[in-house]
Amino acid sequence: MFKKIFIAAWLAAALPAFATSVLPVDLGQMIDQAAVVFQGTVTEVRSGRDPQTGMLVTMTTFRVDDVLKGDVPSSYTIKQIGGEDASTGLKFRAIGVPTYKAGETYVLFMNGVSAHGLTSPVGLSQGRFEVASGDAGLEVGNGHDFRELTENTPDLQLPAQARGANGVVHRIGLDDFKAMIRKHAGTKQ
Repeated sequence: MFKKIFIAAWLAAALPAFATSVLPVDLGQMIDQAAVVFQGTVTEVRSGRDPQTGMLVTMTTFRVDDVLKGDVPSSYTIKQIGGEDASTGLKFRAIGVPTYKAGETYVLFMNGVSAHGLTSPVGLSQGRFEVASGDAGLEVGNGHDFRELTENTPDLQLPAQARGANGVVHRIGLDDFKAMIRKHAGTKQ
């Protein structure tokens, strides 16, 4: 019995754990580092074992509603590490890698695609902005304060209503956000 416990403990210690560590990224850095930036609505999310790598991955397909930087086709699929193999029940979640829900709309700042077809947003969940209805119509946010996201980039001024707000600014208008991205991307291309 002791031998079985020892072997199980040794195997658990020997197997690598997958964790991610990401430095904070401001909005200017996201725009500059992204290969593509787009607004898209999720049409399909599926996961399973990737035949190319053998890893569990999640494939998310977006209907592209607006391209803000780079070339993006009208339907764009991303492959991210982590997912579930329904045939075996095996699940793997990479901490920090964002997830998506069918029918939801996002603005994504995507890194380039690796040789294995994998990609993720710049700064992982930092580069995924949810689009939702708010007081000012459609708004975006990623859980971070827009004042902090824009403080290091002079050309990324917050809209007047956000600059005048007291405290943390978690969401701004979608149209204002896209105008900020286009302005900054235009000066860097």
